[in-house]
Amino acid sequence: MMQSIGIFYYWTWFIWPFVFVFSSIYAIITLGKDDTASIKPAIVASISLLIILAGITAPNF
Repeated sequence: MMQSIGIFYYWTWFIWPFVFVFSSIYAIITLGKDDTASIKPAIVASISLLIILAGITAPNF
């Protein structure tokens, strides 16, 4: 599974760093302002980090 995510990362590598940074910042800002904020930006950030790490480590599998 990690290898297939890694192949997906190779085709879309230019998107994931931006998705990770912007969703992380948005999650931190909204959680700081409102205690009942949605957790969806944090989930998007974690999925994008998973895709980035799978792309980096996929050649090792």
